[in-house]
Amino acid sequence: MTCQARSSYITSEILWGYRFTPVLTLEDGFYEVDYNSFHETYETNTPVYSAKELAEMASRAELPLTWSVSSKLDQHAELETEEEEKSQEEQNERNGDVANLENE
Repeated sequence: MTCQARSSYITSEILWGYRFTPVLTLEDGFYEVDYNSFHETYETNTPVYSAKELAEMASRAELPLTWSVSSKLDQHAELETEEEEKSQEEQNERNGDVANLENE
């Protein structure tokens, strides 16, 4: 038998760190449903924060404490300057190799 279910919850209905009490038991080869405990919940050992919140906190921890747009722009300019210097050094090495080959 195919079954489809659809649920919608409001904020006050969501309990973080709780599970539903099992309602199915196997007795004498048959499953029995205890509808009296259908809405009962019990608390479980659950982290205070969700996985998304933990990831956001970890990413924020990697940022400097005094972050600003100007400091990010300065960092970007420094990286560009370093890349240009490396590129210039590589070009000089290649030019030097060509000059050495021509002299030989």
